[in-house]
Amino acid sequence: MMEKYNDTVKRIQPLAERYMETQKLNYPINNTMQILTEKGYYIIKSAAPLNLSGFYMKKDNYPFIFVNTNHTLGRQNFSLWHEVYHHIMNHKNGISDFNADSLEEREAEIFAGIILLPRKEIDKWISHALTSPETIVKMSDYYQMSFQGVLVRLMQEQHMDYKTYKSLKKYSSLENVTALKHLYEQCHLDTSIMYPTYKTQISENIMTILQKNYAANKTSGEKINEIIEMIERLSDEA
Repeated sequence: MMEKYNDTVKRIQPLAERYMETQKLNYPINNTMQILTEKGYYIIKSAAPLNLSGFYMKKDNYPFIFVNTNHTLGRQNFSLWHEVYHHIMNHKNGISDFNADSLEEREAEIFAGIILLPRKEIDKWISHALTSPETIVKMSDYYQMSFQGVLVRLMQEQHMDYKTYKSLKKYSSLENVTALKHLYEQCHLDTSIMYPTYKTQISENIMTILQKNYAANKTSGEKINEIIEMIERLSDEA
């Protein structure tokens, strides 16, 4: 039998906090892709089937992360940290299914949420009405998380009960995207966090490796073009 959800949160919390401390993360985290690239991750963002959140793969000591740009920007940021968890826990290479319910996937989801919005940051908002949709969109924009991602963290930290969470979660559904957009605009916030980006992005360090290997005659221009075409095909097949 899988452990209770709240027990998993309690178990992952100190691990995430240690990671924040050792990695000296500064808040808010405004550019997850850049930060992780600087930490040695090799990242590809491209369109893929909606049920695919992302995947982690370690190849010759290079940790690669793929993230689906058919998901919202908030979800993409979340997925990057989700895959980081798989790396630091030495999990096997594999795909992260958006609807997967394994313990490993649950742990990775909890870890990602805590990294993007830790308890110490939530505490800074205590003077605000934390169950107010307006406060939640402000936190979403500030921490570059999805509306639902903020909701989950507030519920995990017991700033709202499950009934309130269910009531507010309706803003995250596709049929209510216009209402959610209105909330962001009403608070004079950028709405980009709530939409997919679709475009392909390759972290600079991947291009650096390809260039070095090409200069050292370890790969050919033809092979590099094949890699780029393979990434582009992901978008075509999504």
